[in-house]
Amino acid sequence: MSGIFDDDYKSFMDEGDKYLKTARGGVKRPAVFTAEILYNIIGLAIEKHVMGALMAKGKLADNHTFTDLIDATRQIGEIDTVIADQLRKFESYQNICPVFAGYHRTEPPADAIPEMIATAEAVQAWANKMIYA
Repeated sequence: MSGIFDDDYKSFMDEGDKYLKTARGGVKRPAVFTAEILYNIIGLAIEKHVMGALMAKGKLADNHTFTDLIDATRQIGEIDTVIADQLRKFESYQNICPVFAGYHRTEPPADAIPEMIATAEAVQAWANKMIYA
């Protein structure tokens, strides 16, 4: 593959994998990894995996909110509706990157974290499928 992103997508995928691994381990250390910290780490894993898949196909997202990332997946192979719905739900906890709307943050409930990790794993699998299938 050649193009403006060359192998940069591999770095994004590797970083996403590392963030996801950190989140999985962080669940076991709640004194250090609060729900808010885990939310942000999981969000980074999701963002890196979607961006990696997009970059592998020479595409980019307009912005980095979960909604923007979902919309961008249409360029290469739309992400599953169930995953997209989960991402929109998670976005309601923190919306810190909107282009026109205001900043919004609430701490996600601790019981949402396992669900978020499962969704991040589904995004990781989707990204790998888009790149390597």
